[in-house]
Amino acid sequence: MKKLVCLLALVLAIAMLAGCSLVSVNPEKVIVAKVGDKTITKAEFDTAFAEFLAGYGYTVDSEELADQIGEIKQNYIDLMVQDLVQTQKLVELGLDQISDEEKAAAEAEVDAWYQESIASLAENYSSEEDPEAAAKEYIDSYLTSYGTTLEQMKSDEVNSIPLNKLFDQVTADVTVSEDDVKAKYDEQVETDKELYSADLATFISARSYGTTIYYNPEGCFFVKHILIALPEEQQDEIYALRSDDDDTVVATADAKRDEYLAAIAEKAQMVLDKVTAGGDFELLLEEFGEDPGMKSDTYADGYLTYVGNTNYMTEFTEACDKLTADGMTSGLVATDYGYHIIRRVSTLASGAVAYDEVKAELEASLLDTAKEDAYTAQVQAWQDEMGVEIFADKL
Repeated sequence: MKKLVCLLALVLAIAMLAGCSLVSVNPEKVIVAKVGDKTITKAEFDTAFAEFLAGYGYTVDSEELADQIGEIKQNYIDLMVQDLVQTQKLVELGLDQISDEEKAAAEAEVDAWYQESIASLAENYSSEEDPEAAAKEYIDSYLTSYGTTLEQMKSDEVNSIPLNKLFDQVTADVTVSEDDVKAKYDEQVETDKELYSADLATFISARSYGTTIYYNPEGCFFVKHILIALPEEQQDEIYALRSDDDDTVVATADAKRDEYLAAIAEKAQMVLDKVTAGGDFELLLEEFGEDPGMKSDTYADGYLTYVGNTNYMTEFTEACDKLTADGMTSGLVATDYGYHIIRRVSTLASGAVAYDEVKAELEASLLDTAKEDAYTAQVQAWQDEMGVEIFADKL
């Protein structure tokens, strides 16, 4: 009997040392974090974490995450703890309730965004039988690709109301000074000057994407052009020839373009003659121009370019480069799109953007950052007060 007891004890010790479980562990009983008198179980963590990864197309066993899974788990449990801390504070401060009016306003805001997006995008589907339906289909598909729907967005917006109220209450007294704004402005001017003066392409790209600009580098100017366009199917054919894998096919592209350009040469020359005779360039552009961009509010000042810009076709850029002063106009410039008559309309003034032009936006950005920092610090203080414990080894 004594030998049997010793043997059983030895087997149990070996099993424990080897991490082998003779009794299954219930994840609902395993605590991975404590926040005051509240807990997060391993089962709760595993479920939430799996849903989080699934939203990005992964699982806990995905090979791509093998080297990072420990760090990702740690970050996620930190977020769950923060969420629990904030939830307790919402209840404590009486901010956890959502009124019918608040719910309706939040849903209306999402609906307004959705309808505005459809209306804006519908312009890109003007050739479709039902532009709005095509735009709606695109937006719905876009939302689906991000794992959400319009109804889910509404639900998320409603659910964020209590946290937004908590954030507003915590950060109500946060401000930034005029000195802070001015110092940040000076810093941004120097940063932009160094970056954009060395890379005009980056400057134009940033400007086109709506990035706030604090410094305009030297060397940029605006051009407008009257495009006498080839039919779209001919443009597509030329593009296909140039893109072919067979060099002998590519070599036929120029001849095909010349053939098609001949059909619009007389019209292009007629427009150029009107320009040369002193005709109003803007009116002629409006009457004969076939580039939609030239009639868009986005490019009301023209296309911003610089000498050697590689974003346009070589012939177009070379013609722009020869326009060395504002008001100069090219002759007929042939490209795969048709004939262009290009005018340099103005030079972008270089130097720092006036402080008053960017002050409001910069101040708002700094205030947002200051509020985020203040809120993060407050959540951390609440965590410290509540005696948060995280058992990372059990995740």
